[in-house]
Amino acid sequence: MSGFSSSPAPPATPDGQTLSCGPFWPDIDINDFRNAMRIGGTAIPDDRVSDALLGAVISVDRDLSLWRASREADGNATLVSVSDVQIGGENRLALIFRRAVYAYAAADLLETHRDVTATGTGQSRAPEMDMRADDHRRNAVHAIRDIKGLGRTTVELI
Repeated sequence: MSGFSSSPAPPATPDGQTLSCGPFWPDIDINDFRNAMRIGGTAIPDDRVSDALLGAVISVDRDLSLWRASREADGNATLVSVSDVQIGGENRLALIFRRAVYAYAAADLLETHRDVTATGTGQSRAPEMDMRADDHRRNAVHAIRDIKGLGRTTVELI
C-alpha cells in the first residue's frame, strides 16, 4: 500500500515567540507577522525575519520619537494607555503601530530576498516587486501619520 499523507507545516517560529519593542511599544508576535504578511518559514529564516522586524521597530520608533516623548511627558507609560479606542477587540493605536512595523519589515524582506526565492519568471518581475516594497513603505508612512493624527497628503502651491 502506498499513499501520501500530509500534515500542516509547523510554525516557522516557535509559538509565542515575540520581539520586545521596549517599554512603550507593544511586543510583536513573529508568527503573526509571518501569517499577516504571508512570509513562509522555508524561504526566509527566522533570524532574518527577526532582523527585519527589529529594523522596522527602530524606524517606526525614530519616526515617532517626538510624538512618543510628548505622550510619555503626559504620563502615558505605554502606547495603549494613550487611547482606549478599541477596534476588533484590540487597541486602535497598537493595531496601527503593528501595521507600520509589519509594512517596513515586509518591504525590507521583499527587497533583500527576491534573489533567493525568485525563479527566472520571478526575476523578470523585479520592477513589480520593487513597486510592492514601495507600497509597503507607503503603508508604513500612512500608519505613522495616523498615529500622529496627521493627514496623508501634503499639498503646496508652487
